[in-house]
Amino acid sequence: MSTKQITIPVVGMTCASCVAHIEGGLNNLQGVEKAIVNLGAGKASVAYDPARVSAQQMFETIVDTGYQVGTGETTLHVTGMTCASCVAHIEGALNELDGVTKATVSLATNTAKVEYVPTMVTVAQMKHAIRDVGYDVSEQTGSSASALDREREARQQELNHQRRNLLIATPLALVVMIGTFRDMLPPGIQQFIPELIAQKWFLGLLTTPLVFGPGRQFFVNSWRGLKHGVTDMNLLYATGIGAAYGIAVINVLFPQAGFGGKGATSFESAALLTWFIVLGRFLEAVTRGRTSEAIRKLMSLQPKLARVIRNGQEIEIPAEEVEIQAAIQVRPGERIPVDGRVSEGYSAVDESIARWTNLCLRVNRCPSRKKQGTTSSVGR
Repeated sequence: MSTKQITIPVVGMTCASCVAHIEGGLNNLQGVEKAIVNLGAGKASVAYDPARVSAQQMFETIVDTGYQVGTGETTLHVTGMTCASCVAHIEGALNELDGVTKATVSLATNTAKVEYVPTMVTVAQMKHAIRDVGYDVSEQTGSSASALDREREARQQELNHQRRNLLIATPLALVVMIGTFRDMLPPGIQQFIPELIAQKWFLGLLTTPLVFGPGRQFFVNSWRGLKHGVTDMNLLYATGIGAAYGIAVINVLFPQAGFGGKGATSFESAALLTWFIVLGRFLEAVTRGRTSEAIRKLMSLQPKLARVIRNGQEIEIPAEEVEIQAAIQVRPGERIPVDGRVSEGYSAVDESIARWTNLCLRVNRCPSRKKQGTTSSVGR
C-alpha cells in the first residue's frame, strides 16, 4: 500500500470544535490513515491510500461538514484547439491532476477556466499538462484568484454573519431578561415596564426567533457532526439551549406537566445562553480575521516574479511557475522568490520574509539580515 500526503486548505473554521468536526469526518473515510487539522494555519494534513480514497472525496467530506475547501481560480489562454475533441483532451488532462477540482475549456474563446487547490497543484503544472497533450498555453493577465483573497472573503462573510446574529440576539435577549425579572425590580422601575412583557407566552414568542435564528447554527453544526460520528461543543450548546427552550414551551402549553416544578419556565436561560455564545462567536471571528490579515500581509512580501536562467539567458516568469530543479538568479538586495538551495555565488539578500529561513537551513548557514550570504542561483 502506497501512502500519499496532501495538505488541504480549509475555510470557515473558528474553534477547536471545527477541528474535531473535520478530523472526525476525514478519519472516518475508508483509506484515510490519519488526518490532522491545524486551526491557526487553516489547513488539513491527510495521509491516505490513493487506491481507496480520492482527494475529491475528502473535499466533499469537508464541504458536507459545513466548511469550504480553499481554492484558487485561474484562466489559461490555449492555442491550437480546432474541435470538440481538443476540448475533451485538455479537460481530461487538467482534471487528472491532483488538486484540480473543476476544469472547463471553451473552444469559442480559446480559454480554460480552472478551479484548483493551490497547496496541491500549481499553474505551472497545469500548463505542462496542456503542453503534453499538444497545445500551447499562457496565463491571462489578472485571471488568477488568490486563495488568500478567497479566505479573506470567507472570513469577512463569517464576521458579517455573526454580526447579524448578534444584532438580532441582543435586543431580544435584553427584553426577555427584563420581562423575566420584572417582578423583582423596584416598584418605581416596574411602572415603566408593561405587564405584557412579563407574560410567559410573550417571552416564548420573543425567544423562539432567537433560538431558531441566531441559535440555529448550533443545531445544524451538531447534526452534521453526529452524521460523521463526531461530538463537539456545538452539540453541548444545542442540548442546553434546546432543553431549556423545550421544557419552557411544554410548561407554557401544559401547565400541569410539572417539568422543573409547576408552571416553571426557563425562556431566559435559552435566550441568554444563545446570546452569550453568539457574542463569543462574533469576538472569535473578529480575532481570527485580524490574525488572517496579518498572515496575508506577511505573504505579500513574497516576490511575484522570479528570474529563471534558461539556455544561458535570464527570463522573468511568475514565481509560482518556477519548476523543480530550475535555476534562478537572485541579485544583491533582492528577496528569495522560492525555496531552494544555493548553487553558486556570493551576495546580500533581503531576509524580510520567513522563506529565507528554509534556505539558510538547507545550506547550513544563516547570515544576519541583509548581510553577505551565499546566493546567486537557486534551484527550487
